[in-house]
Amino acid sequence: MITGYFLIEWAIRSSVLIVSGAVLLWLLRVKDPSIRLAACIAAVCGSLAMPLFTAALPKLPVVVMQASAAPTLNGTAPMDAPAFAVTMVDGSQAGGAGSWMDWSGVLLGVYAFVAGLLFLRLGIGLLLARKLRLQSRATELTDGGAEIRESERVAAPVTVGLRRPVILLPADWREWGEAKLEAVLAHERSHVRRKDPAVQFLSAMHRALLWHSPLSWVLHRSIVRLAEDVSDDAAVAVTRDRTSYAELLLEFMQGGVRVNWHGAAMARYGSAEARIHRILNSTFLSTGVPRGAAAIICLVALPIAYVAAAAMPSRAVRAVSNTSVSAGPMAVMASAQTASGQGPATSSSAVHARSEGAYRRYVIVLGDTQSGSWDSSEPASPENLRSRFGNRFAWFRQGGAEHVITDDGVLRELERAMEPQKRVNVQQDQVNRLQSAVNELQGKMNGRQSEVNAVQDKVNAQQAVVNAAQATMNRRQDLLNRIHDAGSRESSEAAVKKVEALLKELRATPGASSQDEVNRLQSKVNEEQGRVNELQGKVNAEQGRVNEEQHKVNAEQGKVNVEQARVSKEFNARIQEIFDSAIRRGLTKTGK
Repeated sequence: MITGYFLIEWAIRSSVLIVSGAVLLWLLRVKDPSIRLAACIAAVCGSLAMPLFTAALPKLPVVVMQASAAPTLNGTAPMDAPAFAVTMVDGSQAGGAGSWMDWSGVLLGVYAFVAGLLFLRLGIGLLLARKLRLQSRATELTDGGAEIRESERVAAPVTVGLRRPVILLPADWREWGEAKLEAVLAHERSHVRRKDPAVQFLSAMHRALLWHSPLSWVLHRSIVRLAEDVSDDAAVAVTRDRTSYAELLLEFMQGGVRVNWHGAAMARYGSAEARIHRILNSTFLSTGVPRGAAAIICLVALPIAYVAAAAMPSRAVRAVSNTSVSAGPMAVMASAQTASGQGPATSSSAVHARSEGAYRRYVIVLGDTQSGSWDSSEPASPENLRSRFGNRFAWFRQGGAEHVITDDGVLRELERAMEPQKRVNVQQDQVNRLQSAVNELQGKMNGRQSEVNAVQDKVNAQQAVVNAAQATMNRRQDLLNRIHDAGSRESSEAAVKKVEALLKELRATPGASSQDEVNRLQSKVNEEQGRVNELQGKVNAEQGRVNEEQHKVNAEQGKVNVEQARVSKEFNARIQEIFDSAIRRGLTKTGK
């Protein structure tokens, strides 16, 4: 159970760190992918070091308003009235400690299994990358300190290696033009300078350890995407032609990645359309992280990491009670009293009436059920009181003294006073079951929506291919038109040279499909889009039905809340009358 708490706390603190960094980047309007990548790397390092920071750094108390330590049927904690909750002696309502220990073991087993699979996948990727490197061949190309090799097993350029990255080129690289080769090497040199394979390996380890935190997956995807954005900018800076580089990149992305090794592959990215759109439309080229920006990142990251690692919630109120409608103004007053040293207050009577005649704590035990308002840190807990007074009694603190009632007549009055609250608890249980059913339906709708999104992504990728084919065909047609115009003029040496240059450019342009072929592809894309729209319509209709059911549940919950408020008010007044009557009739005895 301690290990489970550690993993949950680690995930929460890591999420606070990542979200804080993302919000800060958004507030500062940081667009440079190099700076954003450096911030993401700092977040990974800080998250991995979070357990060490938490253990070593001095704690930073953070006051958290805490109303109750006892869960209720609707999952809320009471703060403005000491209402009523039914708990079986064997702990069957809230689940006993043994049950939680069993579940914690199962959950830890699931965590270890998933983490093991992710680490296994990571290890296999490293072995494949090493095998790929060993089976590759050296080339005559040199690039500073980076080794350039070739392999038939890669369809697109890739950089592999943790300590000494190596650039791997496809076997047909000698058929490329000079401009294409320069763009590719500029892209891969950017990965080598930043040690991107090692950075992405560290991020993948972080994701495997914190796989139960969705933000660890988001952070890893961001690191991979931003590394490619920075390298794309490096390639565009060399080629000075965004359109040509976009065509080159699209060619590699259509070829895909043949082997799932661990490395920075030029063709591996998220949405092809988004990447091409960024290259063609961006007016900014990243030139790396300036020293000043790096210093600012460190200065800002340190206090954020300290707060995320050292923050320790400090409960302002710690009292056990039962079902309540909401944490309203009375809860704030109760918390303020606790913080000032006056002790926790869990009822509206204790807040409003500070007179000696109002009860401050009470416990009612009637066989297998118990209810009340008590502080579990005090000796007067239900377990301790049962050992002293048996299984049928009422204990309360009033006027600075403790009182115990064991008279059957008074206990029957208290039992009758509890009946309305029991009925409200049953109604709340029914609402909870309805909510669970609606949540299950919503989960199914989310799954259907994910399927629709996956099909839409495929349609978008196909549309990008169609657009690229159309652009290439348009380019070739433009060259043909220019050749025709040059050839139709009066023959001259200048015209001949111009035609020869245009023919050379035409031969260098990749072959394009005919207009009919492009139209056929576009028609297929339109058909797929129609299917997506039809599926989306069905999902929207089903979502509408789910929303209607949720509206009904909300209406029922509102009725239960109103009834709960009324019953709690009447119950508090009634038990106060019963306690006062028992004292006047001498039916109480001291609790000491």
